[in-house]
Amino acid sequence: MRYFYILFLTIICYSCTSSSELKKDFPCDSSNSFQSLKEVNDIRSLFTMSLPKTWKVNLYYDNSLSSIYAADTTLNLTKTTLLDASIIHSPINLDKTFKEKITNDNKRMELEELKTKNIQLFDKPTYYSLAKGKKGKFTYHILNVFTKVNSDNFMHIKTEIYGDSLVNDRLCNAINLIEKIQVK
Repeated sequence: MRYFYILFLTIICYSCTSSSELKKDFPCDSSNSFQSLKEVNDIRSLFTMSLPKTWKVNLYYDNSLSSIYAADTTLNLTKTTLLDASIIHSPINLDKTFKEKITNDNKRMELEELKTKNIQLFDKPTYYSLAKGKKGKFTYHILNVFTKVNSDNFMHIKTEIYGDSLVNDRLCNAINLIEKIQVK
């Protein structure tokens, strides 16, 4: 019986401290996240996001994708986080060629890649790229996350952060929202 309690406590402790590979790669404090969330479904009901009730949300779809775009429009651009998630109806291979394309796109936009990695997100193969540069007169950070949903579709989640104010906090808040996405 004693071993049962030890095993039980170990499982409880592990489940309380476990987090996604994405969150582990960034210095995030899970207590620093949004409160009062609402669930938003994309138009085609392919995925659901939990977003702050105060954020402005735009939905978009066409033959090739279904998107949810959200941001807190009550804040200045250099204080908010922009989050865009899409299911794209196209196959994807997260191989060397794909990664080189992302790196080349970052270079073309004069962005410095800070971090890239293959991970698992939503129990699916995922590749992310965090880059930094200038956009207009602002310092700019962009986190692109690509997840292979199935053989015909992938998810692209883009987080954009303008300015130098609380960049890590805003990035971590976005990651907390990304982790709440439910792919159907």
